[in-house]
Amino acid sequence: MVETRIAQLDTRHLAIEEAFEIVRWAAHDEAERSSSGVHAVLGCNRRAAPRPSCGSLGCGAAMIQVSNANRVVFPEVGRTKGDVVAYYERVASHALVHLADRPLSLRRFPKGLAAAGFFQKNVPAHYPESIARFPVPRNKGVTVYPVVSSAEHLAFLANQGVIELHVPTARVSHLDRPDRVVVDLDPPSGAPVALVRRAAHLARVMLGELGLDTVPIATGSKGYHVVAALRPAVSADVLGIAMQKVAALLAARHPDELTIVFRVALRGQRVFVDWLRNMHLATVVAPYSLRARPRATVATPLAWGELDAAPPDAFTIDDLERLLDRPDSLAELAEAPSDTERFVAAVDAAFERSGLVLEAFDRFRS
Repeated sequence: MVETRIAQLDTRHLAIEEAFEIVRWAAHDEAERSSSGVHAVLGCNRRAAPRPSCGSLGCGAAMIQVSNANRVVFPEVGRTKGDVVAYYERVASHALVHLADRPLSLRRFPKGLAAAGFFQKNVPAHYPESIARFPVPRNKGVTVYPVVSSAEHLAFLANQGVIELHVPTARVSHLDRPDRVVVDLDPPSGAPVALVRRAAHLARVMLGELGLDTVPIATGSKGYHVVAALRPAVSADVLGIAMQKVAALLAARHPDELTIVFRVALRGQRVFVDWLRNMHLATVVAPYSLRARPRATVATPLAWGELDAAPPDAFTIDDLERLLDRPDSLAELAEAPSDTERFVAAVDAAFERSGLVLEAFDRFRS
């Protein structure tokens, strides 16, 4: 039998990837703090999509000062910084289900999409004390992540120019034992939605065979995430390898449609099955996060029955009322998490039967 060889992740390069993500925030923060602002009241129960004026973002009790509320953040759709702050304040009841107790990585655009953005992981000194700090030792020093717990925290972050919220698959209370796994499906540029939609269905079938119930996430970008909720019983390293095996099994079963080849130039018209989101402290976009895309799209949990009608960028900031009225499929799934140890055992058995072999993987060569 011809052996198919796939690569085992070499985690030595994760620190390099993080170094590219983390950039200086001090100059941007200083510019934001020194700029003139207006007072915005947050916390109301308005039933219209957020279109606040410069001085009125709501009607509740909590008040923050929104700097440059009329600055256009999404030029294509005319949405402003005030809109972003109001969106996060109102969607918080849904978003915090997926953010609470998780270290946050932030994607900030202090000048809107008209200028370059950057990733931020460390908490700046001026952030409110009510935003928890979670220190994580790294190869060099310590990364101190923010952990949010209220609508006011999300509004504050939006006022700092945050558009996107990214979280790991584990919580701070058990950081080395994830309670979710994610199959991230990345289609080739310009591919029809049907290609990545079929990939999501294929991932669902395989994960179901391995004992996991899943839901699809419309990422607000090009692809879908297929997500399962787990009992936090297995280490991130073990689970990461299990998900790498799942990706390999998927690509081996559907070689003309799916691939685990890291280099984009070698993928052809196949969907990339990205397992790397499951490695320790790797992140995925959080449900209900806005995306830094021209239409102000939103990452949204779907039901499987919706997948064939909902493209990855189906929801935008204009759909706030629909988002608030929809059931949250991922939150519902998390109420009955799957047996992680049984899943890992099923993956190992399936991989053993397949004849696939893990090898050392270098993302800069593969």
